[in-house]
Amino acid sequence: MRKLFLLGDSTCACKDGDKRPETGWGEMLQPLLADGWTVANHAVNGLSTRTCFSRGIFACVEAEAAAGDGAIIQFGHNDEKVDDAERGTEPWSSFMANLAHMASTLKGKGVYTVIATPIPRRKFIGGIMQDTHGDYAAAAKAAAHQAGVPCVDATLPAMLEYQRMGEDSRRFHMDFAPGIYPNYPDGDADGTHLRPEGAAYYASLIMRLVREEDAGAPFLR
Repeated sequence: MRKLFLLGDSTCACKDGDKRPETGWGEMLQPLLADGWTVANHAVNGLSTRTCFSRGIFACVEAEAAAGDGAIIQFGHNDEKVDDAERGTEPWSSFMANLAHMASTLKGKGVYTVIATPIPRRKFIGGIMQDTHGDYAAAAKAAAHQAGVPCVDATLPAMLEYQRMGEDSRRFHMDFAPGIYPNYPDGDADGTHLRPEGAAYYASLIMRLVREEDAGAPFLR
């Protein structure tokens, strides 16, 4: 059984029962993989590229991954917290360097590695969907180029889809009225984290973008 390793933050990570319906897109990936592949989801709530190294998570993936496996790396949300000394990184220096190091290291082991830009936050001002990631999406693309691995843009296509959907895009996120979910009796207004429908959307989007980038990616169904 070959493994598709996922490295990322809370938008990708597996969730505990007391957080449902919050769902990471990595939880929706297994049905989209080719036979003989399984998801190894190492994404963690609050993780950045910096803490992926400092907490030993990348070291675990590096040790476990073998030639013929795959990996998708997606960071940005927590790296952007530049006032957080533990997690924050600068897009064109430490963030880019960290991503490139992860990707080139895994590629060097014979792991088919993809970098994905961060999924957007759902934020509208005056009816216009806002880009909250600044240079981090572009820096992710530059890191992929530096490492010589494919990059998929999960940011802009989703922003355009949200603009098309308007208010209906709330159903993708943890943004809902009181009294709907037992774990959130007072409702929630979270435009970052995903509900199952949003997680399924991003899992499908990322797989579609990988196919468009390289239809020969080994984990594609």
